[in-house]
Amino acid sequence: MAMKKVQKKFNIQKKKLILTACIGQCVHVAGSYNFMQIAKQLGYKTFFMGPATPILDVIDKVKEIKPDVVGLSYRLTPKTVLPLLEKFFRHYDKINKKPDKLIFAGTPEAVEFAKKAGNFHYYFVGGEPKYEIISILRNDFEYSKEQFKPPMELISRIEWKKPYPILRAHFGLSSLNKTVEGIKKIAKAKILDVISIAPDQNSQSHYFHPEDQRSELEGAGGVPLRSRKDFEDLNRARMNGNYPLLRIYAGTRDFIKLGRLYQETIQNAWAAIPIFWFNQMDGRGPLPLKKSIKQHLDVIKWHATNNIPVEINDPHHWSLRNSSDAIAVADMYLCGIIAKKLGVKHFIAQYMFNTPPALTLDMDLAKMMAKNELLNTLVDKKFSVITQVRTGLASFPLDLDKAKGQLATASLVQLAIKPDIVHIVSYSEADHAANPSDIIESCKIVSQVINKVLSSNLDFTNIDIIKRKDLLIKQAQDIIHLIPNLAHDLEEPKDPYLNPTVLNRLVKYGIFDAPHLKNNKFAKGEIQTKIFNGACVSWDSARDKVYDELERIKDIDNTIDEINLYNNLSKIRRFIGKVTDK
Repeated sequence: MAMKKVQKKFNIQKKKLILTACIGQCVHVAGSYNFMQIAKQLGYKTFFMGPATPILDVIDKVKEIKPDVVGLSYRLTPKTVLPLLEKFFRHYDKINKKPDKLIFAGTPEAVEFAKKAGNFHYYFVGGEPKYEIISILRNDFEYSKEQFKPPMELISRIEWKKPYPILRAHFGLSSLNKTVEGIKKIAKAKILDVISIAPDQNSQSHYFHPEDQRSELEGAGGVPLRSRKDFEDLNRARMNGNYPLLRIYAGTRDFIKLGRLYQETIQNAWAAIPIFWFNQMDGRGPLPLKKSIKQHLDVIKWHATNNIPVEINDPHHWSLRNSSDAIAVADMYLCGIIAKKLGVKHFIAQYMFNTPPALTLDMDLAKMMAKNELLNTLVDKKFSVITQVRTGLASFPLDLDKAKGQLATASLVQLAIKPDIVHIVSYSEADHAANPSDIIESCKIVSQVINKVLSSNLDFTNIDIIKRKDLLIKQAQDIIHLIPNLAHDLEEPKDPYLNPTVLNRLVKYGIFDAPHLKNNKFAKGEIQTKIFNGACVSWDSARDKVYDELERIKDIDNTIDEINLYNNLSKIRRFIGKVTDK
């Protein structure tokens, strides 16, 4: 479905009006207030008559302002609501222009009395999933009580839920049966929009090669998936509650065969594919670096051809290994360039905050703002960027109460990016793999943060953040526009950004590098970094100061006979701006 059509379908007319009131002697306004906040975010105008509103005042106001929706609330002694509502309906039935929807909210017992008084279209008892409220306000839910299914495709789901981000979390236990039951439980909670299936290592590496599967990897890191039926069981499990989407890792070989399997069985919401990782360099795949780059590019193009959104989950892997912020930003920019050149229409940009965990909140935000600003220079009618934020796993304390605080704090800062997707890392992950209850609780924590932020007008930025962001953008541009000068022969310069040999040299020569890659046969592992003024920077230990990225590359250049990067900087500058046009 085209983005334009989706928006047309789900947008609320801004002139629609909701009238709410706490009737009789009821002064419990929190529920009405929360309902109105959601309605405002969806484009409604709201009019709240306040606590303890007389019935005849409500009737007069309905006649006066002619609202599209009327919501009545009562949370006192249940049986005392019946005469109030009987009086309301005696007068309401005489009104010629009635609202489209009539809603009642109260305790479960009060709701039972309300059902005897008259015909409300919908009843709230408190704690209903936000998706149900959104469904009602978007006119998707009918009084027939038929199960409404939110959109079952990523872009439509995002547009349907706006301005709220959709929520995603990883889930996969070492037992297939427990995973299936867990998906059912999560779906019934109606709080998570995307369940990211975590497969075990044998599934990722050897699904099509059972002879290579190792018993010690059975259930390692996720759910064992050994047959097409296993995937179909996962798909059936999510068909209840709020019908969450499913997605899964790309695997570490047989990428296109796996991509086709995922699409045919679980309707994979989007693909997550690295450029430089999940191979022999990080020990998570069987392929050497250059060969894996080639296959990763091929599978990105396959997904693009099949109009499947793509996340290139590459940049934060550099940060996980303590690479400099500039390299992580540069890699995100490179990933966007690669995705666009390969025909990806919807690029999922995942911003992993708190990585490395010692970053301060402001410098971390500056780093992500730099990534986001660079990616948005690539956007046009054929290429869109979908922003996804998440908390860094290593930032969670082992103490589960403190971990909950970290989840809430990190989520608050992440919302400054105004994400389309919030990837919720369960607070329990530092202690144990998340079970359904952990995931549901984590979603509730983050949902509360989202609700409060979206009803506020916070500005997270300051001059230091902007300065750091601008510096990172410049450094990243300089790094990425060195790439054409890594091409050697006549063929490589034709499109160096898609040439596996050229991309391999980024790592081979140490332009992309990380301290944790020391003694790695594919990478230099010579870069030194340090947290300095809250940011992760390249560090010149000999002179005990920040190592400017171009100075660092100049020193690399002096050790390599086959290239001359630094002295060709005037040429490199000419590429700035040209990449985004291709």
